[in-house]
Parts: sequence; C-alpha cells; structure tokens
Amino acid sequence: MRTLLVALSVALLAVTASWGAGIDLALCKPGSAVSYFPDGTVQSCPMGDDTVIDNVNCAQYMPAVVYQNGRLRSCTTRDYFVYDTITCNQYTVVTFYPSGKLDNCTLFDQAHFGDRTCAEYQPVFLYENGNLKSCGTPP
Repeated sequence: MRTLLVALSVALLAVTASWGAGIDLALCKPGSAVSYFPDGTVQSCPMGDDTVIDNVNCAQYMPAVVYQNGRLRSCTTRDYFVYDTITCNQYTVVTFYPSGKLDNCTLFDQAHFGDRTCAEYQPVFLYENGNLKSCGTPP
C-alpha cells in the first residue's frame, strides 16, 4: 500500500510539473542534450513524453524551449493547438513571445484577419498584439 501511495505521489508530481511554467529536468528525455540558463534552470531539451507546457501539448522526443521567465518559447505540438480563432496544425513548431502570446505556427485551416485570409497548412506570423504580420512566407 505504501509503495502504491509513493507511486501515485510521484505520478501526480510529474503531471503537476508538466502543467507549470518552465521545464523540470525530470520531463526531459533521459540521456538527451539539455541546455541551461546561467542560473541552472533548464532552457531546452527533448521531452521524455508528451508534455503540456503553458497549455500546449509538446510532442515526445521533440525539443521544447522556454524563456528565462519559464514561459514556453517553442515546441513541436502533439495535437492541434487552438489559440483564439487560430488552429495550429499538429506536429508542427509553435513559437510564442515572452508574454505567452502566439508568434507563429503552421495553420491547420484558414484563418481570417480582417479582409485577409491565410491559407490552411501555411505558416502564419503575428505581432505580439495579435495582428497579422504575414502569412504564407516569413516576414
């Protein structure tokens, strides 16, 4: 019974860590390259499992990168990622500003920005205020 309780506690800790800001070393793929900030916190590493960071399900074995403030900078999505009215495709890189606002991703379906429509399966680039910077090609 005690072993079961310890195992459940460890599992709960791992799930809780995956929902928090930043990357805990225990979330990294064992034996993989890890980058650190000068203060010793993890900056980037491949995920050991599918891991939720800042509401994004980052794919197993793919690198996740965070800012010094612990917010997600980029990762490869495991699932479709919905941000406001934009749906980013699965298994593509999503990038965020330090504030947590979406910077860019590859669209799953069309996205509309005023009179401009960005095509499905194409990259979209946003300003930090959410306005369209460009779509289809990098700015």
